[in-house]
Amino acid sequence: KENIEISRLSDKKVRFITEDVFKFVEREIRRGNLYDVVIMDPPSYGRGPKGEIWKIEDKLFHLIELCMKVLSRNPLFFLINSYTAGFSPTVLENMLRLKLPEYLKGEYSSGEIGLQATQREIILPCGIFARWEAVL
Repeated sequence: KENIEISRLSDKKVRFITEDVFKFVEREIRRGNLYDVVIMDPPSYGRGPKGEIWKIEDKLFHLIELCMKVLSRNPLFFLINSYTAGFSPTVLENMLRLKLPEYLKGEYSSGEIGLQATQREIILPCGIFARWEAVL
């Protein structure tokens, strides 16, 4: 919620949903809801209330595949952030390239997420990202 304020989006309608992502996306598919933007920031590892296990290396590809079913015909972008050691930006980008429909015209990019150090001219690595963005 703090990011909403920092981004000066407090006057916009924002929904925060806390539930199993697979159940949410499957329900949205059944409802026929479509989205122009998908932003993912999946955990590396987690446990659900009934002992379900989330491991990014086992679940992310399927989640991307599922999210393709809620993309509109003319989406704007699809973004994945990750803070998982051992994943490279290329792995995330390849997942998007393999799952996004070929008819979508756009550009792919991937790289590191970092913070500029204040006392030295270095970047502190924090994670990675991959993005597909429509060419408008």
